[in-house]
Amino acid sequence: MTDVFEGKVCIVTGGSSGIGFAVSEALLKRGAAVYIVGIPAESVNAAKEKLAAYKNARYAVVDVSCYEDVQKTVDDAVVEFGRLDYMFNNAGLGATLQFETATLEYWKKIIDVNLWGVIYGVHAAFPVMAKQGSGHIINTASIAGLLAPPYQALYCASKFAVVGMTEALRYEHEYRGIAFSTVCPGNVATPIFGPLEPPKDAISAEEAAQIILAGVEQKEGLIIFPESVKQMYLALRADQEKIDVVMKEMAETRRKAYATGGKYY
Repeated sequence: MTDVFEGKVCIVTGGSSGIGFAVSEALLKRGAAVYIVGIPAESVNAAKEKLAAYKNARYAVVDVSCYEDVQKTVDDAVVEFGRLDYMFNNAGLGATLQFETATLEYWKKIIDVNLWGVIYGVHAAFPVMAKQGSGHIINTASIAGLLAPPYQALYCASKFAVVGMTEALRYEHEYRGIAFSTVCPGNVATPIFGPLEPPKDAISAEEAAQIILAGVEQKEGLIIFPESVKQMYLALRADQEKIDVVMKEMAETRRKAYATGGKYY
């Protein structure tokens, strides 16, 4: 049986590390041509070395907060392959911090990458897919784009926007043959945790990639994982009082962690 991704042309932003790298590698294994987009250059070069066996891999050092660079990557893919089948707008920054410590410059950095980076990717890829009459745009948000954990106001602001935008586009353009999916991970063991050790319940990036691609194959609108997080979300969504209890407990835990200098997530 032919793999759904075989021979397809894909772009993965944030593709040189974490979930993006795992998705890129999985796509290459399944016969896709993949543009692996990331920063800094050292990260892209490291990915190139790891994936040297795959001749259908392409690499680009791109800051997704720069529209011209994103557009050039899409243009390059179309010039070389004549089409673009999958656009994974995956690049993102984490942000768990006390609101009063967040500068406006940091707000801008988070919004520029997590939201504008996705907008730029959609804006660049959509005309190509509309002309083809086919394509799939996959935007990475977070479970924090569906629920609002305390101490993540900046992150939630960007990720809720990604979820809302992608869901609206999904319904708006289904008739064109263009699919939209939102990826909403819980804890995944990636560099997004910075100097902290990932939580014990974090799944591997490789496992996350398999879940994402399975959801993309089925053209799922919301791809929420791991399963424990998905079930928690579904349960909490039906009961606002439960959301209040969980979030208040999390707020207290994180407040104490900040006060004592301990670890927090």
